[in-house]
Amino acid sequence: MKLSDIVPFLDCQISGGLDIDITGISTDSRRIDNAPGKATLFAAMPGEHVDGYSFIPAAVEAGAACVLAERLTPSIKATQVIVPDMREALARTADLVFGEPSKRLVLFGVTGTNGKTTTTYILEAILKAAGANPGVIGTVNYRYNGKVFPAPHTTPQAPELQAILKEMADSGVTHCVMEVSSHALEQKRVGYCRFRAGVFTNLTHDHLDYHRTMDEYFRCKSILFDYLSATGGESIVNVDDPWGAKLKAAFPSAVTFSLKSGASVYPRSFSLLEGRTEAQVATPSGDVHISSHLVGEYNLQNMLGAIALACSAGIRKEAITIGISSLERVPGRLEKLESKGSRLFRAYVDYAHTGDALERALQALRPVTSNRLITVFGCGGNRDRMKRPKMGEAATRLSDFTIVTSDNPRDEDPLEIIKEIEAGIKGLKRFSPAESPSMKGYMVIADRKEAIRKAVSIASTGDTILVAGKGHEDYQIIKGVKYHFDDFEVLREAMEEGAKAAAHR
Repeated sequence: MKLSDIVPFLDCQISGGLDIDITGISTDSRRIDNAPGKATLFAAMPGEHVDGYSFIPAAVEAGAACVLAERLTPSIKATQVIVPDMREALARTADLVFGEPSKRLVLFGVTGTNGKTTTTYILEAILKAAGANPGVIGTVNYRYNGKVFPAPHTTPQAPELQAILKEMADSGVTHCVMEVSSHALEQKRVGYCRFRAGVFTNLTHDHLDYHRTMDEYFRCKSILFDYLSATGGESIVNVDDPWGAKLKAAFPSAVTFSLKSGASVYPRSFSLLEGRTEAQVATPSGDVHISSHLVGEYNLQNMLGAIALACSAGIRKEAITIGISSLERVPGRLEKLESKGSRLFRAYVDYAHTGDALERALQALRPVTSNRLITVFGCGGNRDRMKRPKMGEAATRLSDFTIVTSDNPRDEDPLEIIKEIEAGIKGLKRFSPAESPSMKGYMVIADRKEAIRKAVSIASTGDTILVAGKGHEDYQIIKGVKYHFDDFEVLREAMEEGAKAAAHR
């Protein structure tokens, strides 16, 4: 798109010529496409640790045809577009360069602390059952038309996001379901995306290293609903959550869902069974029966949010029923393994990495556990430290035995992270890793692989193991180095080795 056609949409000042056909956008000076016929706009983004403005000379040297920045750089041979708000300008520019692709899709957003990923998987299954061709942008991956791409961010930066939406629209995708993070909303990554509807799942303690307060965290989440209100989109809100009730008060026309009667969508009856959830759900379109492989009350809430959005989008009830029943698993969300041999126990891998999410997962597993509930978890480094003692408290209160370990320590000392987790553990005996505990308590094993193996070694028939915190992730980051590590793989290997050893004995 010609730069001369973009600048009328921006609040900007220009230095240089406008007869440039912009073919791409980069926020990384090392990724400038200067091939013949290509013209890259370099966006000098302000950052928490590095200011993109300092990389403008390198970007121009690499062949950037144009620079978008908040202040002028003297003596460079490229057109400069100077704007007061880089994030706003980048969102608008990316939308224009890629042809306003969200106008060609039915775009749904899902935001909240917990439940975003599961809700998007449920919506994807419903849309497929309805005959649509959905794409998904989220924490696990970005996927459409049988193609799957890694997800470096839950919600991509604006240029990457608009490029993905364009590719989806060009390849015949009809609907896109997007997880919308609070960071993305605050940083305007989804600016100018035309959402038809959005779901609010809940708001619990997380990301306060970035947002500082819960009120600020809520304000950022609410931005999605400001967009919807401005464009006539439908807001879908979980009013069981106190922050959801606050959101409903701010947007009175929002469609509501709840586990209790009185909301737009609620279960008239439900059963949380071993390995299944059954419910009769009241909706404005009539009752919907659901039978799901997903377990736990919190997953029923996720289903209710998806049902509320599907009904508001006019999707027929039969497709909702079929779609929900067809979804067998969500990667890293209470994924189950069954032991073999003389010790018959279950193990689950879950992404729960906040106190609230951990509590919900354990509450879901308690009714299907006939003996002990054993939890293995840690907390990530360089992230919100205030949630660490809360996770320690939740894990030890709701588990019969807990093994505190490492997660992704990043640049922090794993033992220091564990000390902060232990601050939330009150009145319980700490066992040594060499012991086989017979009473409620906890132990510390910093090596995550050894922690998982220990949990398997002490499990008895009827026990349930929960390995929490990483879910679908297949790596650990330690002192800047990324190592392969998959909880599911480690757990499966430990269970297979334990079964072989028992058979040998």
